[in-house]
Amino acid sequence: MRNLVFALFSVLIMVSCGSSNEEARKEEWAGKPVSEWPDIVFTNDIQFKDTTYKGFGNSFLVDTGKDTLGLTCKHIFLAFTQHELPVIDLGSDFVQWKVYPKGEEERYIIFGRMINENREEAVDAFNTLKSRDWLLFEVDDIPEGFTPLRINKTPLQKDKIIYCLGWPYALKEGKPSLVKMQVFRNEGPYYYVNTLTENVDPAGRSGSPVIDANGFLVGIISGAEGNLGVVGNVNYLDEFIK
Repeated sequence: MRNLVFALFSVLIMVSCGSSNEEARKEEWAGKPVSEWPDIVFTNDIQFKDTTYKGFGNSFLVDTGKDTLGLTCKHIFLAFTQHELPVIDLGSDFVQWKVYPKGEEERYIIFGRMINENREEAVDAFNTLKSRDWLLFEVDDIPEGFTPLRINKTPLQKDKIIYCLGWPYALKEGKPSLVKMQVFRNEGPYYYVNTLTENVDPAGRSGSPVIDANGFLVGIISGAEGNLGVVGNVNYLDEFIK
């Protein structure tokens, strides 16, 4: 009996310590005003031979623990209408994918190879893309101050408060804004969320990182359905970095 009590006590101690450590995990910048945060989110310029899509959606970097990847939303393919790209492949006319903080085009990264390119995966419509709305790129030569996010893989429960960091299309420079959201329902590959911040311009925020209160990546802005936002789950991302 004494051994059983000791074992139960030990388990409780380990659980308690684990919980404390989890609560203590917080990015240093997450406790500061957003105006003092490093460069976490970027805008996309996607260049083809005859066209450049400037300032399309948002993108960011992620620290996988092994390397750093560039990320944005897959449904950006829906904008490439004149290039007839029916599958997840940028095609022979693609030149480069450049990302930079809005208003600071001289400070940029060129995304490398698309990791999840798939010539057998149809682009389709948003209703199917939202379950896999991540594009992953190799990245080299990251400028000073460009900060990758670390991932929190814990599933988001109903009523969890999370934050979108990004720019609307209409804003051409300045720091990205932080939008407060609350999880409405977990659908597995994506979440439905309510936007709590008032007077938010949603246009152009696709591809923005969604972070928790500690500054860890928990999703990606995918779009909206009715009054609810759609946030992609990091599960899809995790499949490519295991």
